[in-house]
Amino acid sequence: MPLLPPTKDVLDALHQTALPAAAGAALVTAAFLSLGRWAAALGAALAVAVGFGWANYTFDVLSWSGTGRVIPWYAEDGAPAWHRLPRAAAFLLVAGLVSRWLGLLSDRLLTERYWWGANLFTWAVRVASVAVVAPGLVPDAAAADHVWLRPALVVVMLALWVVLDGVARTNTGTEVAAYLAATFVVAGAVLLYAHSARFMDVAVMCGCAAAGVAVAAFPTRADASGAVPLGVVGLPALMLHGRVSLDSQVPVTSFALVALAPLALLPFLIPAVARRPRWVVIPLRALLVLAPLVAAVVLAAQHEKLAFEEEW
Repeated sequence: MPLLPPTKDVLDALHQTALPAAAGAALVTAAFLSLGRWAAALGAALAVAVGFGWANYTFDVLSWSGTGRVIPWYAEDGAPAWHRLPRAAAFLLVAGLVSRWLGLLSDRLLTERYWWGANLFTWAVRVASVAVVAPGLVPDAAAADHVWLRPALVVVMLALWVVLDGVARTNTGTEVAAYLAATFVVAGAVLLYAHSARFMDVAVMCGCAAAGVAVAAFPTRADASGAVPLGVVGLPALMLHGRVSLDSQVPVTSFALVALAPLALLPFLIPAVARRPRWVVIPLRALLVLAPLVAAVVLAAQHEKLAFEEEW
């Protein structure tokens, strides 16, 4: 059984990383919900951005320049590919909202005969956005050695978006936000086993921001699907960098299980499955998502030790 981390490290992580991300996201979500349920998706998207920004901002000076505590706000020329994550996440959050509004507008304007038009407009924007963002998140050296990495990341990100958005739009947005929170936190654990406290912090900030949305939206079961793009870009990109950029014995299976865990919700896109009684569907969904996450941590712990375990 792994030893517990030092108390000081736990308190520092809570103070600097977890609480700001969760509190910021929860406050923004609650503020938008006070405007009405129509603002829920917009609020969820802005909430995860604010939560992450609050946790990442150093507050040393009233400026954006040089105040990225864990990850820079802007990727400078020649910077590692993972520095592009904040801009990529912001881009997809905006693309998710714009595509959603285009779909709703098309649905109102098109006749019933052209019902497919709304989906076409929605997903054309999302496919284009992922195709633009994903290649820049793959390190050049890794892409040179494995030419399939960039198209594979595009496919994985689109698959995650289809599954997470499809499930979140069936009145289960708060559940999906909670699944994202759990997946990001486990991602942080796996990345810590891979000896990257910085990558772990990024994952935990994303997870706590998603948790803040889930907690604030839960009482009204509001639409939290606006937070989905955070998972779409963050999970596969962080796991990819954890595998190709870090020197550790954590097996590729651990990274893959975390990155792909939300795809376990795929069966619930089938109406006949989604309409099963809630007392069956909710625990089953949670089990399907959590099982690969537990397996990922167990595998990581079998092949690597945490830094404080080695010192002990």
